[in-house]
Amino acid sequence: MAPLIVALLILAIIIILLVLPLGIRLSAGFHGGVVFKARIRCLFGLLSWEMSTSPARGDNRSKAEGEKASYYRLSRMWEAAQVKGLGARIKLLIKHLYRRVWVQSIQSDLRVSLGEDYYTGMLAGIFISAVLYLNQRFDGVVLIQPAFEEDLFLEGDISGDLQVRPIHVLVPCLGFAISSEFRRARNIIAGGSCVKS
Repeated sequence: MAPLIVALLILAIIIILLVLPLGIRLSAGFHGGVVFKARIRCLFGLLSWEMSTSPARGDNRSKAEGEKASYYRLSRMWEAAQVKGLGARIKLLIKHLYRRVWVQSIQSDLRVSLGEDYYTGMLAGIFISAVLYLNQRFDGVVLIQPAFEEDLFLEGDISGDLQVRPIHVLVPCLGFAISSEFRRARNIIAGGSCVKS
C-alpha cells in the first residue's frame, strides 16, 4: 500500500509542476565570449533553479584568444543558422508557442555586424520594424545597433522574462529538439561538420 501512495504522490507532484505556470528569465551576454543564463521559478517563486554557460573561473585566456574563440563561436552559429529547413522548423515552433508563452518584458543593448555592410544594412532594415514592435508590445527597452565596417561580430546583452505552463509547450519543444534540422545545427555549433544539406 505504501508504494502505491508514494507513486500517487509523485504523480500528483508531476501533474502540479506541469500545470502550474513557470516564471522564466533568459539572458545572454556577448562580451568576448557567449554566456547564456536561465532562471526558472515554479510554485509561485518558492522553488527556483539557475543555469549558466559561463566560462570556468580558471580560464585565463588572453584578450586576443578570447576574441578569436568568440569569432569562431559566432561564425559557427551563423553556419548553423543556414542549415536547410531550420528556419521553417523555427517558424513552426514559434507558431505553436505564440499563444502559449506570455512574454512579460524584453531588454537588449546589442551591436551587430554580419561582416559585410550590405548584409548588415539589410539586417538593420529588419531590426527597425522589429525594435519598434517589441518596444511598443512589451515592457523594457530594446536597442539593436548595426556596426558597419566591422568583421562578423555580436556584442552586448539581451534578456527577457516570460511565463509558461509546461504542459502547453512540452510537445512542440520536444518535436523541435528531436528534429533532424535542429540536430544538424547543434552538431555544427558543437564543432561538427559544416556540410549543408
